[in-house]
Amino acid sequence: MSSLDSYYGVKSLFVLGITTSAFCSGGLLFTSYLHVPAYVKNSSDESLITQWQTMGAVGKFVVPPLAVIAAGANLLNSYSTRSQPQHYRFMAAGALSLAVLPYTALALGSTNAEFGSRATGKNDSPDPELNGLELKELIQRWSTRSAIRGFMLLASAFLSCDAMLHITF
Repeated sequence: MSSLDSYYGVKSLFVLGITTSAFCSGGLLFTSYLHVPAYVKNSSDESLITQWQTMGAVGKFVVPPLAVIAAGANLLNSYSTRSQPQHYRFMAAGALSLAVLPYTALALGSTNAEFGSRATGKNDSPDPELNGLELKELIQRWSTRSAIRGFMLLASAFLSCDAMLHITF
């Protein structure tokens, strides 16, 4: 394979990785900083639970596959550019994209479980600290922790851009 073919392969993977990272980042940050505050301010508790269930279902369906695609594209670019120092940047971008998944399970798992128990009307929360929070406080907690996922994906996009700017073929 010629160096030009290799460049086009890296460029294509770069576009895929940065597009999926930026799309997910934008969605998560929009939700955390615009969507959630507006709903918390202008909605009742019953409406908030309904909105959270809808938003959570969409997020569970969209974000994980896109994060894996972004990670895969960046990690393949890391492999493709392994003879250059920039491959570490692609590797870090891939790791950040992939790290969104365990972060979600660890940082948001108990909050999501609490939302689920409140939506079903059961009082079987695994975390008693969360059980004592008002619904709006619980949503603010979720929003803050979810924004971190958005910043992780944004950092992934920036690292990928930085690596692409310094590539030589």
